[in-house]
Amino acid sequence: MSLFAIADLHLSTGGAKPMDIFGAHWTGHDETIRRHWLEQVRPEDTVLVVGDISWGLRFEEALPDLEWLAALPGTKVMVRGNHDYWWSSKRSAAKLQSLLPPSLIPLHKTSHVVTEAGRRIGIVGTRGWAVPAATPHDAEIVATEEQRLRASVASLPPVDLVIGMIHYPPFTPDLRDTPFVAILREAGAREVVYGHIHQGGGRFFNGEREGIHYRNVAVDQVGFRPVQLL
Repeated sequence: MSLFAIADLHLSTGGAKPMDIFGAHWTGHDETIRRHWLEQVRPEDTVLVVGDISWGLRFEEALPDLEWLAALPGTKVMVRGNHDYWWSSKRSAAKLQSLLPPSLIPLHKTSHVVTEAGRRIGIVGTRGWAVPAATPHDAEIVATEEQRLRASVASLPPVDLVIGMIHYPPFTPDLRDTPFVAILREAGAREVVYGHIHQGGGRFFNGEREGIHYRNVAVDQVGFRPVQLL
């Protein structure tokens, strides 16, 4: 098994929201993702899909995009993004799982374990939010997301390696650690993947800090192809 990650697919397979309004490099981006995915990912592999999956506002609207994703090779472990309005936080992971195609695994206060070369790899995650919070309402969201990440970590059985996935960067705009980093560090994470920041959209960090390797895997930052982690 190999492990990959990708974020910000921003799917609209019905064509209701074309992404090329954000630049020519987004033209036909879903087919570009599909082509690269088929070149790299095998059925036995796992892909971490780090939020902003579909533009659908309701689950029924997002379902064609989710079915498109499910048809690609591999198991896809997903966290919610800020544009995933179809993903209601009121649904438990088990309830959402019952609605999704089998190859899509949502993380919502839950974790997932895969095996690679005899090692048990634990995957934890949540959506996250912008820090520092701009309003009291944002502060409430940050606190809720911290709780969800702690619940995800708490659900994890003993493993050999922990990988974190969070849609928002786990840093402030000036690249200071947010509380999400402390939770991931306490969990023993050695790799953290995130998205949200697109080309020209602000500062981000790729590389190692205090024993954790961070990667921005937003599609337009990584050539619209899954990034191999293991």
